[in-house]
Amino acid sequence: MGPHRPDGLAQLVDRRDEVLGWGLYSEASSIAMRMLSWTAAPLPEDWVQQRIAAAVRGRAAHGFEARGTSGVRLVNSEGDGLPGLVVDRYGPDVVVQITTAPMLALQPSIARALGQSVSAERTHVIVPGSAAKREGIEEQAAIEGTPEALVFEEDGLRFSVDPPPAQKTGAYFDQRANRLWVAELAARTGGTLLDVGCHVGGFALHAARKGVPAMGVDSSARVLELAAANADAAGLAGVSWVRADMFGALDDDALAGPFGTIVLDPPKIATRRGEVDRATAALTRTFGRLAPRVSVGGHVIVCSCSHHLGEEQLDRVVLGGARSTVWTRVKVLGADVDHPVAPGHREGRYLVVSVYQRRS
Repeated sequence: MGPHRPDGLAQLVDRRDEVLGWGLYSEASSIAMRMLSWTAAPLPEDWVQQRIAAAVRGRAAHGFEARGTSGVRLVNSEGDGLPGLVVDRYGPDVVVQITTAPMLALQPSIARALGQSVSAERTHVIVPGSAAKREGIEEQAAIEGTPEALVFEEDGLRFSVDPPPAQKTGAYFDQRANRLWVAELAARTGGTLLDVGCHVGGFALHAARKGVPAMGVDSSARVLELAAANADAAGLAGVSWVRADMFGALDDDALAGPFGTIVLDPPKIATRRGEVDRATAALTRTFGRLAPRVSVGGHVIVCSCSHHLGEEQLDRVVLGGARSTVWTRVKVLGADVDHPVAPGHREGRYLVVSVYQRRS
């Protein structure tokens, strides 16, 4: 590696000192170099501004606003050539999440670039504790004006979420297209939809808008309070809520079924490769409790937001938990288009959503 600047920009050189590319160097991180280009030509001084502007233009091309959606990821780290930077829009608010030391050093450039490309009433900057520990930087939560909630629309449905550091930047935009797709599936299948790990009501509310009876389950009383408020704001009366741990007994009478569709959407339960077996076993137990509650012909949608827990592991979950029922995988979904993945960046395809149908 060649010399690097205070903002972490450095050359990658081979043993003959020939430049292979440019990247951001993190001295304390286990990932020493995050590549920005594979060319000897130096990056322009305004590379941060150029890449943020391109990322924002890329989202505009997908027409989210015309579809009644104001909750959008504007910058998706490596997927937009900006490793360590995530920017999410929540209506009038923008949340900037920084997870590497070089990006923190580049914060003034990021602020200028966002000011040029994004119109926002408030900008909030967070450095999560896990990233701060990994990168040797200070944890940060600079929430401008301390808003009571972040409010956004998703395909015309209004959602309210707690501001960070409650959950990531506040919500989970990556599942947006999947929520719409599952709502259509549930309407065709019939029966009640059970949304396990419902957070603020995403899958349940989209299904209810299609006329599907829906029930949301979460272990957090606070997010269930927000989910119920979101349902009320949308005038959706056919939704109920149950507080329960998805990895617990799930023995509340309201959860007995039968259900036409079940969504099993756990948090990130395998942050390292060594946790895969434990995470797979936990999901298998939960699937085993839920599988008998699905009507024949119905579906279970099993989600993973860890790149260590992919299609193969989710198939193992179903095979291990199916017992006397027969299942087939009918579709695999991923993150919506505002979560692009850099070609060759396997870890960037972190969200896997496998759809299984009960056949007997």
